[in-house]
Amino acid sequence: MRLSELGFDVAEENDVQIYGLACDSAKVERGYLFFCLVGKENDGHTFAADALSRGAAAVVVERRLALDCIQIEVGDTREAVARAAAAFYGYPSKNLKMIGVTGTNGKTTTTYIIKSIIEAAGHTCGLIGTNAVEYAGEKLPPTLTTPDPIDLHRILSDMVNAGVKYVVMEVSAHALALKKADGIIFEVAAFTNFSRDHLDFFGDMNSYAAAKKSFFSQEHARTAVVNVDDSLGADIVRDVKLNTVTYGVDNPSDVFGIDLNMSAYGLSYVINVFDRVGSVKFNLTGRFNMYNTLCAAAVAEALELPFDAMIQGIRDVKKIDGRFNIINTAKCNVIIDFAHTDDGIANILRAVREFAPARIITVFGCGGNRDKTKRAVMGKIVATLSDYCFVTSDNPRFEPPVDIILQIESGIKEIGKTNYTPIVDRKEAIRAALDMAEKDDIVLIAGKGAEQYNDVMGRKQPYNDEKYVLEVAGENGF
Repeated sequence: MRLSELGFDVAEENDVQIYGLACDSAKVERGYLFFCLVGKENDGHTFAADALSRGAAAVVVERRLALDCIQIEVGDTREAVARAAAAFYGYPSKNLKMIGVTGTNGKTTTTYIIKSIIEAAGHTCGLIGTNAVEYAGEKLPPTLTTPDPIDLHRILSDMVNAGVKYVVMEVSAHALALKKADGIIFEVAAFTNFSRDHLDFFGDMNSYAAAKKSFFSQEHARTAVVNVDDSLGADIVRDVKLNTVTYGVDNPSDVFGIDLNMSAYGLSYVINVFDRVGSVKFNLTGRFNMYNTLCAAAVAEALELPFDAMIQGIRDVKKIDGRFNIINTAKCNVIIDFAHTDDGIANILRAVREFAPARIITVFGCGGNRDKTKRAVMGKIVATLSDYCFVTSDNPRFEPPVDIILQIESGIKEIGKTNYTPIVDRKEAIRAALDMAEKDDIVLIAGKGAEQYNDVMGRKQPYNDEKYVLEVAGENGF
């Protein structure tokens, strides 16, 4: 494909053939087009010479470089790569019904429920998100919550070739800020909720909120599905210029639920979808999961899928890896969950308290090189809502784990709690929690969910919470 076919205005003598796209110079091969992306930590312009040495045919830049090569100067290389990737792979999103889900918490669970509803309605559906990329019987490991544009459009092209008709994907605030989804028109853009997270990237809550709100515009979507019980959701509904379907519990909405009942093994409630009423049963518990199912039902309504498929699709979801996964042992029950924000961990602890027959013992930490403002807050929440907690490591990355733990501890000490033990090694912390647990206690292990690694000093060391719990249980005969 030539540069002009990718949407670039170049002189005829510079309209060279392009055989691939790359933003990482290490991935460049002969005939590739290299994009010099500008970020907070790296400037792709410094890697342009390396890309050329590896065979790049041209580079896309935001400023002219002192290099003897074809240079395409643009105002924003991130927008350019998103649109060029769409063209390179034949605009695959135009042949798919795209559904995007954004929000601080609940994206993964909600996308799986939507996928299940679409399949209950008899359609093929691909999924892209934190846990995996899934389509046509394939399950591939994820790269990022929302893949970078080159990977994203390659995946979408593969889905089209496999006969997929619908795609549901998580659209993170980072992805919106970095313009990963530019050029894709989503049939439905859905909003779950908004709370503190990612302030290491956005700097403040207003900037983070603005990134979320930007998804609900005519350049990104045709229909908005919005949680009106959330204050940012209410703002979106007030300002949006799209067709809108609202959902909620506490405020008037198009899709709502009443009569919620919860247990350790799921929830049930009565759903109303534009005055059609049915009984919902879902295999994960917690009031927050009521909202996730309502969001999915509202998306199904926006897609004009049958009401029966909504009810059946919600019921068909048996398990979502890393989301409220319960391990029954002879000694105690263990819950593995991805909750890693202050709002997320508060939701999960309140849900567990609804049915916990005895103590809740929580193992948790906070990620390194990420939002530091939530650490003390999470410490306060977990110490308040748990009977006991172990503060440990969770992907420390390039920060000393002890420093992260001390910041979490500062919040616990601020409220005068002493019901905790700091243990740097996550395995040791889990083993200590299981040793402490007695019959009817619940051990909640939060933060990593289905992750298969621990990120330490740039190395992703193989590790999984659930596998380790089963290993300890097996060693100790429970």
